[in-house]
Amino acid sequence: MQLTRRELAAVMLAAAGVAPFAAEAGSATEPVFPQGPITIVIGYPPGGGGDRLVRTLGKHMTALFGHRMIIQYRPGAASNIAAKAVARAAPDGYTLFLSGRPNVLHKALGANADYDFSRDLLPVGLLAVTPNLIVTRADSPIKNISDLISLAKAHPGALTCASSGVGSTGHLLCELFQREANVVMEHVPHTGSAPALVEVIGGRVDVQFENLAATMAHIRAGTVRVVAVLSNRRIPIAKDIATVQELGYPNLNVDTWGGLMVPAGTPPQVVARLNRMLNTALMVPELQQDFIRMGYGIPIGPNSPVSFGDLLSKEIPRWLSLVDGPPDQK
Repeated sequence: MQLTRRELAAVMLAAAGVAPFAAEAGSATEPVFPQGPITIVIGYPPGGGGDRLVRTLGKHMTALFGHRMIIQYRPGAASNIAAKAVARAAPDGYTLFLSGRPNVLHKALGANADYDFSRDLLPVGLLAVTPNLIVTRADSPIKNISDLISLAKAHPGALTCASSGVGSTGHLLCELFQREANVVMEHVPHTGSAPALVEVIGGRVDVQFENLAATMAHIRAGTVRVVAVLSNRRIPIAKDIATVQELGYPNLNVDTWGGLMVPAGTPPQVVARLNRMLNTALMVPELQQDFIRMGYGIPIGPNSPVSFGDLLSKEIPRWLSLVDGPPDQK
């Protein structure tokens, strides 16, 4: 990505611990924006991975651009309550939404949401990605993916997989795993990743399909065991655990991602400005280290509204065969 001289200077000042300029002059194509605080709406309660991610972004964007970032929580309905609230907000660039995979698929999932994600919201840019894992309790007999498949085949429908909710990435991965491994398991949805992990750690649910950022603290504490890494690269915190790519299940290579959206009708110049602000913040070394500590990585390659929109458009056909109509809520 290319930065303007002023944006590059802001990154260098931030990396050096020097307070940057409070406001930036506009250009012929970009408005003087922002001129006040920006609100980011997230669809999950405080304290979760999305909250920490947005707070970290907000801290660095405030330091770079001099305006406060306000976090607003609208949990429920796989974050579609939050998405609908932003879709109905003024299209001026001052209200953003932290989106994820469930929002893209809300119609295919049969969600009762009187808004259309692809029609009512516009992409700004990708914020972060994190690999997904299969985890189980520390003393579980399931030590690797072969154990999981063997037990599931020996006891069809007896093993349980937890997720952060119906239609979540964890739910989709549970269904995809069953198809790829030709096994049957029982899906147990929860109201978030943290409550689901409590059930797994307590031995009341067998495994959970969850992202690294949500499970990092438990892996470090030794309360969960990583069964498999759903990526094409091993992760440092569990470097001895094989990836699904190595194990012969490449279709299970699925990252969790989060990106920023604005209401449809937001002026293109404002969307472009927000994208440049986002990418400027993502260039700050301290932010990158903060993300790594939380289990996230910054986007690789181009990160424009167009490239993020392309990612969104590819999600639907990828998962449609699993969510042809409302998913099984077993």
